[in-house]
Amino acid sequence: MSKSEDPSTSSVSETFDEAERVLWADAGSGYDAVYASLCAYTIPALLDGAAVSAGSTLLDVGTGTGTVARAAVARGARVTAVDAEPSMLDLARMKAPEAEFLLAVVPDLPFEPGTFDAVAGNFVLDHFGRPKVALRALRDVAKVGGRVAFTLWPAERSAGRSVFSRTGAATEGWIPRQMPPLVLADDYPRTEEGLAGLFREVGLADVTTSVIDWDHLTTADEWWMSMGSGIGPSGRNYQAQAPEVRAAFRETYLRVAAELTDEDGTLRLPYRALLAVGTVVDSE
Repeated sequence: MSKSEDPSTSSVSETFDEAERVLWADAGSGYDAVYASLCAYTIPALLDGAAVSAGSTLLDVGTGTGTVARAAVARGARVTAVDAEPSMLDLARMKAPEAEFLLAVVPDLPFEPGTFDAVAGNFVLDHFGRPKVALRALRDVAKVGGRVAFTLWPAERSAGRSVFSRTGAATEGWIPRQMPPLVLADDYPRTEEGLAGLFREVGLADVTTSVIDWDHLTTADEWWMSMGSGIGPSGRNYQAQAPEVRAAFRETYLRVAAELTDEDGTLRLPYRALLAVGTVVDSE
């Protein structure tokens, strides 16, 4: 294995944001097949928090394959959605043709201040190397009195979210992937308190947080698709391992998945997410 293929290394000059874009490059169809349904569970609460209703103008940040955009359009909202990955946007346009989709990278957004009634993102905060800079930019494109709402995976991993990390830790020879670090001044605790603090620090008011718990129902074979197809961080890391390590990982995964599988073959993955909502106030 060459150094460039070693999952434990990354280029010294590579930023967190650049590494994230590499991990999800050309992953639209794979994400839609495996992860879109997992992430969809939080969408009703996200849109409720953002007060999205008929006639609302919404910026959907990190739309992925357009699940949030489609749900907002169904509420009668006028939706603009952005993502940094073209393959995601191709599928999103088919899923929600009534919305406007743009290729864009936060914080470099092509919008004037105060453009939207609401700004929302489903599990996108973890993809920003400078989350405070990103969130300030997103706050700025919302109108005064508008809502900003984001979901987040908490630092404490639920049993469902731990399946692949548990498998890797129990697999001999497994090399964990090391991402470039976030800018320290922009980091924050991935807890309810930390998320609320982030929202207040960027100038949002009336900040509230909540916890969303659910079971994602799938099968061991269906959930394995992300690894076998090299989708996202876990799948990319799996593909970078030596062949014998991949084989051992697969065997260990089946044992871990069996612990969470019902008698009828349903793989029941408990998940937890955090939701934060804030209101834009006039800074003057």
